[in-house]
Amino acid sequence: MRYTFFSFPLLILLLSFHMARHTFAVFALNNGVDVHKVSRLLAHSSVMVTEKVYAKFLPETLQKEVETKLNFDFTPDYNTAAD
Repeated sequence: MRYTFFSFPLLILLLSFHMARHTFAVFALNNGVDVHKVSRLLAHSSVMVTEKVYAKFLPETLQKEVETKLNFDFTPDYNTAAD
């Protein structure tokens, strides 16, 4: 199947723009930019779209939020003996 409405340079440009968008979002979120602000900058229809797309890229950030906001520690305590 051949798509004649996309030329190769245009396809590369679109892929590069798309990758740049994702890279920006991941860096912004990992550097503490609020997900609501990133969502608006990316012009997503809702914050839920941003959360669904980028949550999988941010385990450290999510872990830090849960630990600080909910006072829950994800790291196991290896110093205590398990019964």
